[in-house]
Amino acid sequence: MTGTAGLSDADRQLAAQRALQQKAVDAALAELEQAAALQYDATVKDASGNPATATFRITRDGDGFGSLPLDSRQVRITEPGGQLYLAADADYWKSHGLEENSAQYGGGFVHTVGTELPVDPAQRMTPGKVAAELRKSLAGLGGAGLPRKQKLPDGTEVYDLAGSLQVTTAKPYRVAGFAPALLDPRGGPKLGAALRVRPLTPAEIKQFHTDFDAAVDAVGQPFDGLAQASVTIQGNKLDCKDYVGSCTTTVDVSNSVVGNQPGTNPKVHLKLTVEASADALGTQTCTAEADAAADSTTTMSCDVKFSLPNRTASYQVLAKPSAVAEVRSPVDAGAVKAKLATAFAALGG
Repeated sequence: MTGTAGLSDADRQLAAQRALQQKAVDAALAELEQAAALQYDATVKDASGNPATATFRITRDGDGFGSLPLDSRQVRITEPGGQLYLAADADYWKSHGLEENSAQYGGGFVHTVGTELPVDPAQRMTPGKVAAELRKSLAGLGGAGLPRKQKLPDGTEVYDLAGSLQVTTAKPYRVAGFAPALLDPRGGPKLGAALRVRPLTPAEIKQFHTDFDAAVDAVGQPFDGLAQASVTIQGNKLDCKDYVGSCTTTVDVSNSVVGNQPGTNPKVHLKLTVEASADALGTQTCTAEADAAADSTTTMSCDVKFSLPNRTASYQVLAKPSAVAEVRSPVDAGAVKAKLATAFAALGG
């Protein structure tokens, strides 16, 4: 009778090894999906060119904060309850088309939306969502030969799938790292070549909550990255006191805001500068600041003092006022932390 040869020992060994790898990958993704919170680590270069670690932590609900390597720069991100605040240097903002406000924004946090980032952590990096994206990518990571293994710097042995996904070879199986491009082929590479990932322990989740509260306090009253304000100065009134040399300039500053998110109540931070000058007395400058509601008019004033010569004379003083406006996004830190307390209580933290 004509027959066919069975599988060779090599084929059986290959099938067994690949089955072990698949078992490890399936178990690791299931463990990742069920995690209460994750920590991501990436290696970046600091300002001196030395390697540094950027760390970002996020809960299953999408509350996260830390640093991510966006466009090869460490960018601080705080994202509670879907509200995104980020802090970066002036060069980052210049590269994103904000030449005019780059120095201003480089000094603190900016309130923006997730679509402004190459990958929004709350939408793409929670345990459930990252596990789902990695599962989708598995079909393109297969190979014909024996599973490839390698050791991480800490000695942990992992399966390395196409250089893009690393899963531990020993129980308990877990995802050790992956290429951000697996999350998004276009935006993912802007997070760097690799992200290390691990679930947080219950004790670490409690510390995560404590650190998150401090991060919310650090946000302060951030700039509104989507809104712009223009100002108009009206009613320039100059009042100088005889024999004293002091002059007060009072103006009405009207602001107009466009581009703010619907339902928000942005505040406008006003900065008034007055340059007062008089022949033979020179020039003096004063400044004043005030917070105002959007689309309102605020009365502002500031004082200069000239040094008068010891003789009787009269002088004509000219005051030139100018003003700039910054749109701020009010943050009620107490209310945000109260919501975080509820969310972390459900996680055991």
